[in-house]
Amino acid sequence: MIEVKNVYKGYNGIPVLEDVSIQVMPGEIHGLIGENSAGKTTLIKCMTGIYRKDSGEILYDGQPVFDNPKVKERIGYVADYNEYISSNTVKQMVRMYEIFYPRFNEDKFNDLNEVFELPIDKRVGSLSKGQKMRLAFMLETSKEPDYLILDEPTSGLDPVAKANFYHLLVQEVEQREIGVLISSHNLEGLERICDSVTMLHEGVVERQMALEDMKCELTKLNVVFEGGAPKSVYDLPQILKISNVGSIYTMVVKDYDETFSKTLHQAGATLVEPLDISLEELFITLEEKRPEKMLDSSKEESAETK
Repeated sequence: MIEVKNVYKGYNGIPVLEDVSIQVMPGEIHGLIGENSAGKTTLIKCMTGIYRKDSGEILYDGQPVFDNPKVKERIGYVADYNEYISSNTVKQMVRMYEIFYPRFNEDKFNDLNEVFELPIDKRVGSLSKGQKMRLAFMLETSKEPDYLILDEPTSGLDPVAKANFYHLLVQEVEQREIGVLISSHNLEGLERICDSVTMLHEGVVERQMALEDMKCELTKLNVVFEGGAPKSVYDLPQILKISNVGSIYTMVVKDYDETFSKTLHQAGATLVEPLDISLEELFITLEEKRPEKMLDSSKEESAETK
């Protein structure tokens, strides 16, 4: 199990991560999401032992990761940008991994390359970004690690390569019961594979739960107002987002229940249809509400001053 306990990391007195705690169990795919500069890559580099945390603990099966080669041997890490020796061929990189990682499985690499089709005699420096990402995934997975840490691993991949990546990752988890932490802006992809999700905002864990529980926080509705929605509907505090095409209104609401459905019907709705909300829609809705909250807060502070 990966345990991140109350981790703090800052630069020049400015916090980047504050009191961050995460658990990743064997056999679990855990998603890490957040806006740009939320602290995701810094957290990942602390989790892989690249950065030294300022306080807190990061443990793999009870052992610290920083400055611990034995633990690092058990971790596969695909960075958001992978740099290798540009003059080496793909085949030479495989040989290098065989030397440095005792558990490296060349047969597995070759099997993965049956899918990803990298030319093994091609120099790494001439590979495209997507090809380098595929190479990184194949090399790190072929180490047969107990844990995989992935930072934007689908960056640069075409749709077919993305689909292959997700399939192979899930297959690896199912077959070997490895624990995976994956950070990505491709929320549609994460939704298909993740068991649980942590949402970071400005270096703080904002939400952390099973994916289905997180999606249950908000509900998407299709609502029909044949004569148009009255103004009172727009003032309902449960509605976080509303748009319409003709008489069909799409809403994202919090705390949806039968009472709220009755309120809409009383306002003139002829149909109220709950729909599943996607992880991407949930994230966008929460992000869009933040500036409004900040504005409301500043108004409150101004009023208190007066």
